[in-house]
Amino acid sequence: GSDGGGVTAGLIDDVRVEVTAEVATVLRVTWTTTQPTTGYVDFGETTALEHRTGRTPEGFDHEVLLLGMPADTEVYFRVTAEGDGVEEATDILVDSTGSLPSGLPTLEVSGVADHWNYQVVPLQGTTYVVTIIDNQGRIVWYDELEPEGNLMRAFISHDRQSMIYCLAGPQSDLSTGRIRWVGLDGSLQQEVALPYVDHDIVELPDGTIGAIVVTEAPEGSGRADQTADRIMELAPDGTLREVWNAWDTLDFDALGVNDRNLTHGNALDYDPSTDSYYLSMKTLGSIARIDRATGQIRWMINGVGNQFSFPPGTEMIELQHQFEVLDGGLLIFDNGTPERGYSRVVELAIDEDARTAEQVWEYIRDPSVYVFAKGDVARFADGSTQVVWSASGEIQDVTPEGEVTWQLDTSLGQAMTFVQIADDLYARD
Repeated sequence: GSDGGGVTAGLIDDVRVEVTAEVATVLRVTWTTTQPTTGYVDFGETTALEHRTGRTPEGFDHEVLLLGMPADTEVYFRVTAEGDGVEEATDILVDSTGSLPSGLPTLEVSGVADHWNYQVVPLQGTTYVVTIIDNQGRIVWYDELEPEGNLMRAFISHDRQSMIYCLAGPQSDLSTGRIRWVGLDGSLQQEVALPYVDHDIVELPDGTIGAIVVTEAPEGSGRADQTADRIMELAPDGTLREVWNAWDTLDFDALGVNDRNLTHGNALDYDPSTDSYYLSMKTLGSIARIDRATGQIRWMINGVGNQFSFPPGTEMIELQHQFEVLDGGLLIFDNGTPERGYSRVVELAIDEDARTAEQVWEYIRDPSVYVFAKGDVARFADGSTQVVWSASGEIQDVTPEGEVTWQLDTSLGQAMTFVQIADDLYARD
């Protein structure tokens, strides 16, 4: 440090840096201060220090993780401490990230990703691993998993303190389902059993987890060998409550479905502005808006549960997976049937009051591909769209005109589940 201008020499002491034991791309920086301060670290791949960590709590002992750096890279960093009327920064220091494990999939990227900074990409196939990649397609975080966990979803928590996984267990025995929280240093924070969780979870702003949970038919229903879905919530204190139950709200005889799983919920979203869940149900071919407070279905669109009128000749969505709720519409990954032979992305404009819907945009890959499972979509502010061709191991960013501006391909034998776009790996005040 240096004297003058509110800067106090000797405020910062004992700066240490190490590669974390579990994630070779993450550096842990610790330091002490001679009086209570908060602090942060500016860092980057050059001395321009393009990134900044979150701020440490006030105290004498401080620790931050340097996130978002690629493997085998020199990382420059500077520690800053701020206290009551005092401030000090170290000189620029340097250390290096470690090497990626040898078994991670290779990622090939073309084009420029200018709509996002990072995304969580869970990969499965020859290797099961949760990754975070940067917008150059470089793996900057990873966690290798056991295949029998049956990873359905992974995302970074709202408070940026954890990665959260939905591990459904094998389809032959969903009773082993669980939710896992992993620190950004790769350490296991906690794991909570959630039997029969399947396909998707979502985190609410307060840290509550909403989950699709498969449940058997109630006694006396005459459907002893069939199942349907519930939406369950796991609160931060560990309490579990039922928000919605298909058995209580859907008339399967009237809907004319008789599959083993009568709903097959496969994608879940939450809209805090209306306190609503949105649930994709593959068996019904429908997406439902569900009121969280009452557990009642507000409406269903598409499929056998459809309550909206479409223009004549509209090609209806079939066997859909992930979707995004837009202002006045839905963006949907439409897997389609094997007979149709291709998957696509569809945007619907929806008038909830008039119960009308209209397809206003679609994207079909050229050449087309058929994605039999998963599939994800995201809409950017300029109208561009990200499409995750999950089972094909490919992600594309496309313009409204269908021009591919960025593309990622995984190595042969790999597919990705649902992904999460993250502009920042740190929580900000």
